[in-house]
Amino acid sequence: MRALSIVWYVAVSLFLAYGGWLLIFRTSTIVRRAHSQYHCSFFLKPWYSIFMRCIGIFIWLLTALTDYALLTLR
Repeated sequence: MRALSIVWYVAVSLFLAYGGWLLIFRTSTIVRRAHSQYHCSFFLKPWYSIFMRCIGIFIWLLTALTDYALLTLR
């Protein structure tokens, strides 16, 4: 792999890992910000926080699968 490809790969992996972390562990902050910005009661539904956490887990799993594929398969 070239150096630019490695830097791009690491940057994307870190970005997705941070995004997943926000969705899993900082869900209340994201929900509050979305509610205050869009003034919609949709974001206050009880299942919305669970949905956001599931999306965060999905992002982590997708990132792990991509990391595994790029690092082991040639």
